[in-house]
Amino acid sequence: MTALFLAGAVIVAIWVRYAGGPELLGAMRRLGPAHGVALLAITASCVFLRFLRWQYLLRRLGIRVPTRPSLSIYLASLAGIATPAYVGETLRCALLRRQYGVPIRLTLPVWLVERVMDFVAIGLLGAAALTGSWVVVATLGVLALVAAVLIRGTPVEKLPKVGPLNRLRESRVVLPVLALSILAWLPAAFVVWVAALGLDVPLDAVAGARVFAASTLGGGLSLMPAGMAATGSLAIVQLEGLGVAVTTAVAVVSVFRLFTAGITLAIGGIFLVFESRRLSARPDEPVHFNAIADEYLDQFSPHIWELLLKRKTALLQSALGPASGAGIGLDLGCGLGLQASALREKGYRVIGLDPAYGLVREAGAGGLSSVTGSALDLPFADGSIDFIYTVGVLHHLGGHAEQRAACREVARVLRPGGVFVIHETNPRNPLFRLYMSYLFPILRSIDEGIEHWIDPAHWESVEGLRVERVEFFTFLPDFLPRAFLSAAVGIERWLERSSARIYSVHYMAVVRRSSSSERLSGSEMAAAESGAL
Repeated sequence: MTALFLAGAVIVAIWVRYAGGPELLGAMRRLGPAHGVALLAITASCVFLRFLRWQYLLRRLGIRVPTRPSLSIYLASLAGIATPAYVGETLRCALLRRQYGVPIRLTLPVWLVERVMDFVAIGLLGAAALTGSWVVVATLGVLALVAAVLIRGTPVEKLPKVGPLNRLRESRVVLPVLALSILAWLPAAFVVWVAALGLDVPLDAVAGARVFAASTLGGGLSLMPAGMAATGSLAIVQLEGLGVAVTTAVAVVSVFRLFTAGITLAIGGIFLVFESRRLSARPDEPVHFNAIADEYLDQFSPHIWELLLKRKTALLQSALGPASGAGIGLDLGCGLGLQASALREKGYRVIGLDPAYGLVREAGAGGLSSVTGSALDLPFADGSIDFIYTVGVLHHLGGHAEQRAACREVARVLRPGGVFVIHETNPRNPLFRLYMSYLFPILRSIDEGIEHWIDPAHWESVEGLRVERVEFFTFLPDFLPRAFLSAAVGIERWLERSSARIYSVHYMAVVRRSSSSERLSGSEMAAAESGAL
């Protein structure tokens, strides 16, 4: 690798010398601030969208890693572009194994798929720029790729099966990954054009895209670290062929490479230091909700908390009936006790339970009788609770098996005929699911990106509990400014009454404990264990 770096450095030095050092620096200084910001934004969007692709591919293999740490690991691995053929990026595979025990045999195929998709996406964009027919080339490329992936009976099919690769070559995975790859590299295709504009160099946008695609692919095939010398040399030669003077061409390419490879390497270096320090320190990480107990209320703006609290309290009241006849209830996953306190003000008798002692402490300080405990082992006698509700809790459990176990515990402690009210995130809307699974965990600490969403229909199959009704509510995003709240609430109410209500952000399922027996029988337990939830 040292030899490759030296060779690349020599070639770069030759270009700088050929272009004239002082003249080159003078040309680069002409870059306007607006164009510099645009180049930074292009690089940042490309890196972020490729991270989303990485996280999506991990989830397709059933690998659930908290989004923020996964992003940090991904950014640290970008330092690996300074290795031949970018193989150093596999550092992310090693870090995931070290920190989360994810086998490299699962993550390495993901990295390979990423590299293939990068070449396909850049190649399609370059071909589109070459022919001038973006739609035709992209369509043909997609069809060719899908055909190559789905064809059966080829010699490839006769090779020993590689589980992860087989799962990643399904059409339902390939198409979104290809779309993400093209989306990530599309702005980058214009980075040469933007660099030229910033240096007052007349260059056609499509010609710039051709230069970018050809030089980037050539640099990748050269196996040089970060495409060093190869990418730049190819770009300079192409720009000269378009009539750009050599000094100006080297300046444009220097800016282009500085804001792509340079910035990417800088980001990778910073996060690599961070990850190295975190590995060497190896602190005992607290339970997630204990860690964020002090900042829990900062997750949403006050007007969003107020809106959600009022709405969810009203829905709970409609499900529980009058407080006078409701009996004693349990807030399962009470958090800070906001919901329980609101119901107590309405006359309901509620106790709280949460696994995070930090949140239980805060809830107790607010006057709520609460206890630290797990939904998987409720510290209550059989049939001792009249009603139970849980607000945005079950999707935090470690998979559907734990969710089934929690439902069995709820059925055990509920009195026969007792009501169980579930407020959960609705996974049916693909936009909300994308936001909640990939973006929300980065913007907010309350979710980690490893949640297991529960479809409303699943409550029909829970043994020992029967569904009374499911209501869909809320469409407003959590980042909605207060100034737009009043008008947006009216639109939201209209949507909740329309046929589009099944695509809401949240839903409420009202289920009852079967009154036919005091507790689940052994056969019911077994059935629940193998149920669809």
